[in-house]
Amino acid sequence: MIAPPTKEEILSTMKEAKPLLAFYDELSSEEKSKLYKQLCTLNLSEARQWFIDSEEQRSPSSAEDFRPIPRSHHFAQTELHEVVLDQLWNRGVDAIAKGEVCAIVLAGGQATRLGSSQPKGTIPLGINAAFGDSLLGIQAAKIALLQALAGERDHQTPGKIHWAVMTSPGTEQATREHVQMLAKHHGFDFDEQITIFSQDEIAAYDEKGEFLLGTKSSVVASPNGNGGLYSAISAQLPRLRAKGIKYFHVYCVDNILCKVADPHFIGFAISKEADVATKCVAKQQGELVGSVCLDHGKPRVVEYSELGAELAEQKTSDGKYLFSAGSIANHFFTMDFMDKVCSPSSRLPYHRAHKKIAFVDSNGDVIKPEKPNGIKLEQFIFDVFELSERFFIWEVTRNEEFSPLKNHQSVGVDCLSTCQKDLAYVNELWLNRAGATLNSSKRLFLKTMASYNGENLQELRHREINEQSIETDHVINKFFVNH
Repeated sequence: MIAPPTKEEILSTMKEAKPLLAFYDELSSEEKSKLYKQLCTLNLSEARQWFIDSEEQRSPSSAEDFRPIPRSHHFAQTELHEVVLDQLWNRGVDAIAKGEVCAIVLAGGQATRLGSSQPKGTIPLGINAAFGDSLLGIQAAKIALLQALAGERDHQTPGKIHWAVMTSPGTEQATREHVQMLAKHHGFDFDEQITIFSQDEIAAYDEKGEFLLGTKSSVVASPNGNGGLYSAISAQLPRLRAKGIKYFHVYCVDNILCKVADPHFIGFAISKEADVATKCVAKQQGELVGSVCLDHGKPRVVEYSELGAELAEQKTSDGKYLFSAGSIANHFFTMDFMDKVCSPSSRLPYHRAHKKIAFVDSNGDVIKPEKPNGIKLEQFIFDVFELSERFFIWEVTRNEEFSPLKNHQSVGVDCLSTCQKDLAYVNELWLNRAGATLNSSKRLFLKTMASYNGENLQELRHREINEQSIETDHVINKFFVNH
């Protein structure tokens, strides 16, 4: 084993690390190597400047600066005729059949708030709607299903959806193993069709901008926010372009209802020649999510606190909120746009979040604060919107497309039971539209591979669906999860 460097050797190239080496001489060789390896990944000299720069945020905009995205660039799926929706769907499926679509899942987060140390995308859901019984499992099944649908259309050379999975140093290994298992099950070529890459971590700070130790042998650090996508994927873009990728669908791993590589959304964006499009849901009263709007004429996501209660609650003549476009972190980008924003000259700002951060004090004791005592910096994925030249909103129905898994079951909102309920609701909606009759006191789940968007359920027309028929009727059984 190679001996770890001395404290003096580290400081000769990394003077910012001095306070983080306070207990270095007490550490074992293994602990020293681990700490040194972490220090080398944290870019401390630049991190010091990021803290300074983050204090100088953009000057706050006033109410007069904000405008809704004009109706010519804001389309609601429910307001479009079925014929138009079919055309958009076909356009999206054609892009998939040609191998032009890459789905990027932001999967860097651990399920800490859910009471688990696993990556959020891998935890068991207790539904078994798809192989793996996880969020990533459901998403892999949707990709496999879309590829099959595209293959039915283009028997010549049915394309593959490239799946890019952004992890973080803390989630990469477990996520990689889970995705390898999913790829094997669905027949994906792991090396050719899947790209796993990790976002950077950034050191946390105390209120004065000093770095913090979490233990004597580790620095407090965390992933650099969903905006870390751009620097993390930049090295992969030439390879993806060479594969023929033209369009990216970017989504968060935690949304159980996410329509991965959604042909309607992709077809819409292509038809509008958008370089950026974002999915939104209509905001609800008192909801504190960010609003997609124009700020000084440029598209941006504005937080409720910045918009102000008066503007946030303002309504149009038809009773809808003026600033109605609620962001759900679900985006479309062209390859050309990604090339532009992933270049070294394009640097996203860092935003401050005041947090309670446990740390090791000068005596070597671990201090667990009761109130925010430090700052974590993060980049926001939507900060690139203002660089878009053709920006569009695709508004979807909340209860059909947005149900995030964010909280522990005890919270009762955006938790596992609400995700299960919302998925069952969407399945029930599809079955009703197909002409089936549901007669069950239990929640019933369709297999993810049975239908992407409610299609291919015609065999269930005029049939009664209940626990017994799912168990005994082979026509019905093949569509449903049988608990």
